[in-house]
Amino acid sequence: MFVLEFYFIFYRVPKMMTRLARQRKRSAWKWSLLGMGAWVGAEFLIIFAFGAIYALGVEFADWPSPIPAGIKTVVYVAALVAALLSTTIVSRILTRIPREQEFLSPPLPPEFHRTESKSAD
Repeated sequence: MFVLEFYFIFYRVPKMMTRLARQRKRSAWKWSLLGMGAWVGAEFLIIFAFGAIYALGVEFADWPSPIPAGIKTVVYVAALVAALLSTTIVSRILTRIPREQEFLSPPLPPEFHRTESKSAD
């Protein structure tokens, strides 16, 4: 299961962010790192929040001290969902940045040559 997660963190997310960033003339590696950081940060946030809440439950509500495997699985799935959502939010922020349009340069101004003609008076 972790292999699939590594695929997303180190391949899919940077590839997606690089494509979007290059279309908008932004730094591809910075947006890739931001997407990867959003993924990992969201996972850590969910796991940390669960750990804190569960520690309070063990202390004050007599929850079982070793965390049951079913609860660990639910927390892992919730962390993955949060990671996907955070990466989606980062990509939408990047998508909202307008693309820099390349316009054709205007034609050169006309050159007028003054012809000096002497008329016979």
